Amino acid sequence: MFKVGGWLEQKKLGMRMMFEGVVTPLLVRQAKATVYWKDRTGHARQGINGGVEGSLENFEVYLGNSTDYGQCLEEGTGIYGPTGQPIVPVRAKILSWVGTDGKRYYARKVNGIKPYHTLEKTLINNRQAILELLAEYWEG
Repeated sequence: MFKVGGWLEQKKLGMRMMFEGVVTPLLVRQAKATVYWKDRTGHARQGINGGVEGSLENFEVYLGNSTDYGQCLEEGTGIYGPTGQPIVPVRAKILSWVGTDGKRYYARKVNGIKPYHTLEKTLINNRQAILELLAEYWEG
């Protein structure tokens, strides 16, 4: 005799496992392959990670970046970021930094960096593939 309750519980457990073992690694690989920023050290690309959080019946898939500046790459900074304000010095009169060319630069304010939205674009671009995997899983 076919027991619907047992089959459904197995499908729920299997679905979470599918997201952990198939969907999340797919999304992480896609995000790492399609980053739009210029790598300097490769740490931001290496820091892209993902996972599944929540209970068996109510879980979420996430993509993130473990570097301290990963959120800045995703959301932007300064006028392009959440604050919408230029970056200005807090305890000094001017900002100072060393560029990728090794030269030191000075400025009273900077506009910041534009957001790359790499993780967001990865989720959007793979939406259809995830839906197809889900349909295939529940049909099988």
